[in-house]
Amino acid sequence: MKVWERFFLTGEKGLFEKNREAVNEYLTAVVQAVDIIFLFLMGVMTCVSYGFNYNIMFKAVYSSFFAGALLFFAFLRIFKRFIKRHPLFFIYFFFFCFLVFTVLANFAADKPQDYVSSVCAIFIIPLVILDRTLRVNIFVSIALVACLVLSYFYKGPSYMARDSVNLCMYYFAGMALGRSVRLSRLRGYDTERILTVERNTDSLTKLANRRKLFEYLRRGDQNVLMRPTGMFMIDIDKFKQYNDHYGHRAGDICLGLVGKCFAEYGEKNKMKFFRYGGEEFCGLCWTKDYMELASCAEGLLQAVRDLRILFNIDGTASGVVTISIGYAYFDRDKESYNFETMIKIADAALYSAKSHGRNCARGS
Repeated sequence: MKVWERFFLTGEKGLFEKNREAVNEYLTAVVQAVDIIFLFLMGVMTCVSYGFNYNIMFKAVYSSFFAGALLFFAFLRIFKRFIKRHPLFFIYFFFFCFLVFTVLANFAADKPQDYVSSVCAIFIIPLVILDRTLRVNIFVSIALVACLVLSYFYKGPSYMARDSVNLCMYYFAGMALGRSVRLSRLRGYDTERILTVERNTDSLTKLANRRKLFEYLRRGDQNVLMRPTGMFMIDIDKFKQYNDHYGHRAGDICLGLVGKCFAEYGEKNKMKFFRYGGEEFCGLCWTKDYMELASCAEGLLQAVRDLRILFNIDGTASGVVTISIGYAYFDRDKESYNFETMIKIADAALYSAKSHGRNCARGS
């Protein structure tokens, strides 16, 4: 790896894209935490500035930023959903405001003094912000240059020399530690994501597994709008005979192809498919009425036939692998709504499809 890549972590883009949800949750928590801490500190310093009769500039700076922190705190509480969608903007905005405060507080003093708060900010920012390394480093570099320029023009060369040593020392330390912390956190999120996917995904068909199915179904107990209104119970016709005749390796390939077909069909038709067990599958939808379910079932039957997976034993009429589907529609607003009953009804519809010769769909 080149020095440039090592310094800016140019290969981290994929980690951010794959773990965007976890990153946003972390950033949202950081925005809330840093605002509470800043609000507390500004409240204390405002009281101290008035209690010890600080100069009017100090009082104005602390009072203004305490009021700003209060407004920001109220904003966080009122617009929670908006902030969760754009946490990165707010965390950069917060640290920009904090840097402005450090400069104003420094120049509000009666006499020139070394930067203290700015040094802390430049060290902490790379450790706290979880964003692409290049953007974090650019942000902190701009802050460093701005602090040094202001120091030179408003405090003089002697203070500027001391500020330069302090700021640059913590600037490089913050960037180095920040890079390590950032990469470690991203890899941790990625490992957790992979383990979650493996735990909830069937390795053969790449569909979500039975555990994930029941997780989706239980969500309806907490939120009516998350209750599925339609369910498919699906069975690959005479799969045991297929396995016995062509072998288990061919059977695995068949399951993989059918699973891929279900996944693609689900994306096109706003459905989610799961491997229920063996050659049985389950499909859920949240937006379709009974007639739309019937149409989707017929479309799925044809999609599997179009795979043209050879199955020509014992005089099989179609000559290819087919499926049977039982589907059921439910009103999510009914008090009697129960996902276990939903499964039983869809399962009964599947049994009806099998008893009518397979390679067909029956609804209930």
